[in-house]
Amino acid sequence: MHTVDAIHTRRSIRSYQPRPVDRSVIEEILWDAAQAPTPPASGDTPFTFVVIDGADRVALYGSQAFELARTAPQSGSANDWLDLDEFSVFFNAPVVIVICAEPDERGEAVQNCSRAGQNLMLSAEARGLGTCWVETALPWLREPQTGAELGIPDTLTPFAAFTLGHPQGMPAGKPRERPPIIWTP
Repeated sequence: MHTVDAIHTRRSIRSYQPRPVDRSVIEEILWDAAQAPTPPASGDTPFTFVVIDGADRVALYGSQAFELARTAPQSGSANDWLDLDEFSVFFNAPVVIVICAEPDERGEAVQNCSRAGQNLMLSAEARGLGTCWVETALPWLREPQTGAELGIPDTLTPFAAFTLGHPQGMPAGKPRERPPIIWTP
């Protein structure tokens, strides 16, 4: 698939087939994600990927993230999903990928993780896989006991999380109109 096609056809997938994703495919997607541009100040290792593999494990962790969100909802965000008893934080995906980095004063870490996340989504799309950026899981992922259970070093902070798997179907999507452009004089 051409990169431009992946940009225009990628959709957020919120329903996955139960089949696993081959580890070699996950590794290739993460290699692609690691090619994201970062400033020199970010060093040679600007992010670390944490892979949660296996539908049962992902479901267990998703229920933990859901319970934390119910007991401590985030202010200023839409929380209507907290009223849905059967809500799946990770949309029944077989894989979750968390992108972590060492926090910095300039805010480069979150930007670096976002850049890698965009590459991750496009690489998955080009391989016929689906993804969804899952911000709702970040408070749970940033809990010290969660980090310890997932093997995330204390020096790293999760800045982005993505589901990954074979889509159950492809949402129609709503292509954006051409954006406003301001050409400077």
